[in-house]
Amino acid sequence: MTEVTNTDIHVILFTTPHCAYCPGVSKIFTGLDEKGLLARYEKYDLTTDTSLAEQYNVRSVPWFKINDLEFFGSHSSAEIEYWVTHANSPEGILRYISEALEAGHLKQIEQLIRKHPAWLEISLNILADTNSPIQARIGLGAIIEGFAGDKILTTILPSLETFLSNEDHRVRADACHYLGMIPSVKCEALLKTCLSDDHPEVREVAEDGLEFIQSN
Repeated sequence: MTEVTNTDIHVILFTTPHCAYCPGVSKIFTGLDEKGLLARYEKYDLTTDTSLAEQYNVRSVPWFKINDLEFFGSHSSAEIEYWVTHANSPEGILRYISEALEAGHLKQIEQLIRKHPAWLEISLNILADTNSPIQARIGLGAIIEGFAGDKILTTILPSLETFLSNEDHRVRADACHYLGMIPSVKCEALLKTCLSDDHPEVREVAEDGLEFIQSN
């Protein structure tokens, strides 16, 4: 997967004078900036830059944002450098979304996906991999269901169509479930083909999806 260059990375860091972990995190970012890995680096004091902190909804420190990815608490040099070099890559975005969903940050991920619709396509890798953390799978499912009827779901139609031929019936069933929520005439035709799937769960979910489409 493609990694970003230093021209892509914008870091915002909030600290306080009495924070035990802030000097370490600040030193890491200063070092990365000196190496030319950051295009822009802004550091603020939560106790004095209160209006800006409120704008970013900063409640604790250290808090930092690498492009659109938000973090708080202590992080190692290796962790921070990973996010700096992967903040815009599909691999990094997928990892961030999966970890955030596993931690229950559904609203945050929903907002990021609305801002970056292409991230929804990336996040589907969570559904395609049945070894993904169950909380991440459940969380992503809840977000997709929240988009039911929204045109944003048309961006994942090609991937869901591909999932229909996945060897794992759970992936096929998930694809049928979400196809039923997409405002597209193509989805009805795809779901009809699933009525003859080898697995009863897939056939049942396809029937439910068709009923939902036909009732709306």
